Amino acid sequence: MIHAPFDGTPGFETLGDKLARLRRARGLSKTDLAERLGVTATSICYWEQGRSRPRLARLQQLSQLLDASPAELLAPDSAAGGDHLADLVARMRAEIARAAGTTPSKVRIVIEI
Repeated sequence: MIHAPFDGTPGFETLGDKLARLRRARGLSKTDLAERLGVTATSICYWEQGRSRPRLARLQQLSQLLDASPAELLAPDSAAGGDHLADLVARMRAEIARAAGTTPSKVRIVIEI
């Protein structure tokens, strides 16, 4: 099993929180994600609730489907309380994909700062 580093400090999101946020940002239901991964919807529920963790091979598949590296999924990150950049980009990628009739993984967004 893979364990996400998480110290319980408020303001950080767990692996399960990230999976749920990224899944919703891409307009996927738990059933949709489960079918694409070849697992049960119960597995997705358990991962999002922190009751279990995906194995490494599934984590790699998740990272591709959710357009986030395995390291990004496992690292503690700021909670999605506001519109931080990664969440905003994920939502916009999903909207652009819907409008263009393609999948979010085919949409690339470049930000110049």
